[in-house]
Amino acid sequence: MPKPPRFYGNEAAQKSLRRMIKSGRIPHGFLFYGESGLGKKTLAEQLMAEMLCIGAEKPCGYCKSCRMMANQVHPDVCYVQHGGKRGGFLAETVRAVCNNIALPPNEGNKKFYLFSDCDAMDARMQNLLLKAIEEPPDYVYFIFTAGSPGALLPTVRSRIVSMAVTPVLEIQCREALLEKGYSEQECGEAIAAFHGNIGKCLEFLENAVIREIIALTKSAINSIIERNEYALLQTVNAFEKEREQARLFLTLFDRTLRDAMVHRYDPQAACIGCDPDGANALASRLSVRSGQAMHLAVDKAYAALQANVNLPLILAAFCASCMDA
Repeated sequence: MPKPPRFYGNEAAQKSLRRMIKSGRIPHGFLFYGESGLGKKTLAEQLMAEMLCIGAEKPCGYCKSCRMMANQVHPDVCYVQHGGKRGGFLAETVRAVCNNIALPPNEGNKKFYLFSDCDAMDARMQNLLLKAIEEPPDYVYFIFTAGSPGALLPTVRSRIVSMAVTPVLEIQCREALLEKGYSEQECGEAIAAFHGNIGKCLEFLENAVIREIIALTKSAINSIIERNEYALLQTVNAFEKEREQARLFLTLFDRTLRDAMVHRYDPQAACIGCDPDGANALASRLSVRSGQAMHLAVDKAYAALQANVNLPLILAAFCASCMDA
């Protein structure tokens, strides 16, 4: 029998949600935000399972409601589908949700609408939802997930409860990976790359492309240490047709750069990047001004990606800026 999803870490957030449920004073809207891989949707599913469960200990994992939740077929839970080129939500989808909330629940006394990954949800769609969020029927609950609270309009955020989802302790991450059946060595390699982000660690273990991007990030850092612009260009050219891979590379590069700047002042500080050795080597070679200039190069590359600028041009400009720094 499928078990209810387990959510590791973030004990304060979980305790707060349980307190709301126990008191019966549950907001009709939530936003769980944080970087990809931290389990925002898992937390949302745990909350829905607990509120819908009809067993003694919630979520019990055995009642009809918990079984339907585990199989994602609960009739009172709507996983709102994405649509459009940018992966947001289509107007007809949002209007259908607004019309559907008038229908009472099928199984119990609650209905949920989960809008996941709302970073590309445009203002018009949010405004279409605003009245439904502001004055929902007593049985309706909205849950949103996003990378940052800024993904939702202030008018929407003012009507819901926002909760940050953060990385777990590395020991908790290791426990989660071991529970999935991975070896100690595999867990160690994944945690060295993504630390307390369980989702990203799982991607590392299950996806060879992710491991290759990490290897290329380390190669790029080494090229900068050796001031080898040609090697840096060769490395980043691996991403010239893959925008999402380029985005992950920039994220990993920026985190290693952050580690280098921190290690200038505290060599024992914990790393958040995937290349602690590279960060230590960079720390002894980069001035604060150079580090800031490289971080700005990353920001410019992110903005250009968002604006759909030609990817090879973005990467060439990024390399030039890093070498100039």
